[in-house]
Amino acid sequence: MDRRKLLVSGAMMLGATSCGYILYPGRRGRTGGRIDIPVLIIDILWFIPGIVPGLVCLIVDFASGCIYEGGGGGSAKTSSPPSGTESREATVEIELDGAIVATGQVAPDRKASLTWSRHVDEATLRARGHVSVRTSDGAVARAEISSVL
Repeated sequence: MDRRKLLVSGAMMLGATSCGYILYPGRRGRTGGRIDIPVLIIDILWFIPGIVPGLVCLIVDFASGCIYEGGGGGSAKTSSPPSGTESREATVEIELDGAIVATGQVAPDRKASLTWSRHVDEATLRARGHVSVRTSDGAVARAEISSVL
């Protein structure tokens, strides 16, 4: 009987930490996007042992952001396809709450040198910041900083 209680306790603890939270720790902190259907189904399956494990799984995955699919928050638009053989100049802008807080250039080694207009807390930047990269030929890429770090 003690072995059965141990197995049930272990299953409940696994349910309490939820599927997406364990499988996709890199997704933690997301605030939206497309819901990952397999993670949602596994969370719903936790309703079979009881309402509490199912609710805990759903709450943990939605609250942590682990239920949302990867790659969310970013978009890219190009006016012409990249040629690949020629080097292009690019500028970078870091935005926080709609205001540009840093600008810079991308060097040929693909590293950016940024000039900051004001001090920004790293946690705030990760939570609410956006990065935009513009190339000389008109290509633009924009993404949430949390989705690229």
